[in-house]
Amino acid sequence: MFTLTRWRRAAAAAAGLTLAAGFFTAGCGAPADADALTAGQRNCTITTSVGRIAGVTAGNLCTYKGIPYAAPPTGDNRFRPPQPAARWKGTLRASDGSRVCPQYADPSSEDYPSNQKVFTNEDCLYLNVWAPKSGRTHRPVIVYIHGGAAIFGNANEARYDGSTLATTGDAIVVTLNYRLGVLGWTELGGLDPKYRGSGNNGLRDQIAALTWIRQHVADFGGDPGNVTAVGESEGAFSLSAMLATDHPQRLFHRAILESGTGYLDRSASLEKKNTASFFATTGIKSIGQLRALSTVQLLGLQEKALEASAGAIGRATYFGAYVDGTLVKAPTIDRVSQGNARGIDLIVGSNRDEFRYFAQFDPRVLSITQPQYSVVFPTVLAKQRAAMVAAYQGARPGASEGDIVLAMINDQAMRVPATRLAAAQSRFARSYVYQFDWAPNNAKSLGAIHTAELPFVFGTLRFTGIPGGAEALQSDRTRIAALSKQMVTAWTTFARTGNPGDRWPTYRTSTRATMIWNYSPTVVNAPRDTERALWNGYTFPAVDLNT
Repeated sequence: MFTLTRWRRAAAAAAGLTLAAGFFTAGCGAPADADALTAGQRNCTITTSVGRIAGVTAGNLCTYKGIPYAAPPTGDNRFRPPQPAARWKGTLRASDGSRVCPQYADPSSEDYPSNQKVFTNEDCLYLNVWAPKSGRTHRPVIVYIHGGAAIFGNANEARYDGSTLATTGDAIVVTLNYRLGVLGWTELGGLDPKYRGSGNNGLRDQIAALTWIRQHVADFGGDPGNVTAVGESEGAFSLSAMLATDHPQRLFHRAILESGTGYLDRSASLEKKNTASFFATTGIKSIGQLRALSTVQLLGLQEKALEASAGAIGRATYFGAYVDGTLVKAPTIDRVSQGNARGIDLIVGSNRDEFRYFAQFDPRVLSITQPQYSVVFPTVLAKQRAAMVAAYQGARPGASEGDIVLAMINDQAMRVPATRLAAAQSRFARSYVYQFDWAPNNAKSLGAIHTAELPFVFGTLRFTGIPGGAEALQSDRTRIAALSKQMVTAWTTFARTGNPGDRWPTYRTSTRATMIWNYSPTVVNAPRDTERALWNGYTFPAVDLNT
């Protein structure tokens, strides 16, 4: 497969923040006497069972940034499951929106809170809250889990600002960090049984955050009995994995999966293969070796392992949730089909041109060939592959080989698994399917690519990583803002009621109603159904290359 230069990062040194006494690091929100608070902070101060928290006034909202939901995953906690955050004395001034879990910065695709080239502070398990000021209680709660291939991303990106969602939906909005890369998603049980399960520690971080939210969100005015979890890309894969854990209803009551389902969670065999590859490439042979490494050294070894992986697909599936049989009991589609997520209302969807996103980092993506596609094409469908290719070509006269391959990958990885998951869950709760079709109408545009819906559903209209997006906003702001308003309304209405609106019917296999998001949102029954049906012979288990 092609290699994406976006992930090639030379190792860089950076100074980490020094741990201060207690549970906070230099520069983060720290306990303070109530007398030291400003008037705006006093107006946004709440009391929880772990301590008082002072937020910041932002219009009609209170914002709380940098609340620890778990103990720092440092020292003895490194590579361990998240531990409870300690209580604090005094009042925590929650105004620190700088936390980013360790990663090499990729500002072309992420919207970082600073211009650092590398982030090295492992004390990063913090969340942010946006809450309307009025004294109302039992507001719906919207929790967002960011994407980034379990390598990039953070809760403090400006494009994930929760102000519009909180205001429009009269809701409590939460964003959260979780450990990335080798620190959160490498299975170390083979080196030491005490570390068994470490390959899903990033998922455990997210579960710990959702548990903290359930325990404390009422203090912010939220309803712990009405939590909607939203994830995009890796965040959606993670939420899908949670649907395969025992009693996911304990964590959230509704879910919105944007461009990601359990199909791209990894199988146990792929996790084992990736772990073996990491050890072989880096020369790591013991837990002691890993624990002795600095954060910068770990990131360097991580990059070395990613460089040795099988191109873009290998990188995209190297880290992330996997079916371990203990936490994630079985592939998501299997567990959902059995009713494991009973009662959890669902919105799931994809973007029309997801994988053209990567062409901004490597133009060769647009020229991908059928032989290159063989790396991930399901072997169970090999005998009918020629007929499938012919069908996709017939529906796209004049399309290039690259266009056909990208359309097939889009259906295999995103669109068809979304319809399959919605159909399975429709027996046990309300399910809705969408396709996002908006694309910039200018020369820079790559189409309705991966992440293109994010500026719209958050209402921030920040087009980081979307070529031509900023130019489209400048030339067509009125229509873009109107589409965003409709999507924000649908997402928040769903969070409040479980129904995104009367114009959007539930998904049934008899009709396959799909909301097409564009300047004039329209429901279409069974869009491109002939192509969808070509995949009927594939079960969409957890991903394992060449199976």
